[in-house]
Amino acid sequence: MENEEKLDAVFYALSDSRRRLLLEELAAGPRSVNQLAVVAGMKISATSKHIAVLEAGELVVKTRQGREVLCHLNYDVWCEVAGYVAMHTKFWSGRLDELAAHLKSARQT
Repeated sequence: MENEEKLDAVFYALSDSRRRLLLEELAAGPRSVNQLAVVAGMKISATSKHIAVLEAGELVVKTRQGREVLCHLNYDVWCEVAGYVAMHTKFWSGRLDELAAHLKSARQT
């Protein structure tokens, strides 16, 4: 990811189960704020606050279609997040292999 602030904003946005629910709904396609509020069982004002956090993390972008505001996933940021997670997965996989080798050699002595 580009910088620490962006990374913090992304993971802060992902830290709330209601925001993750909104993201799951948006994975199926763009939704209006009203539609998201209904799915999440929240008031529109609360939903808008959660969407603002998702926007701050650049996970979601909003567009206007007439009088309606639609929310969309920002796939570019999701690719960055996937790359960041993949890097750590590779690191920890290697570390776990080292630990397994160490434990095996410790048992043999």
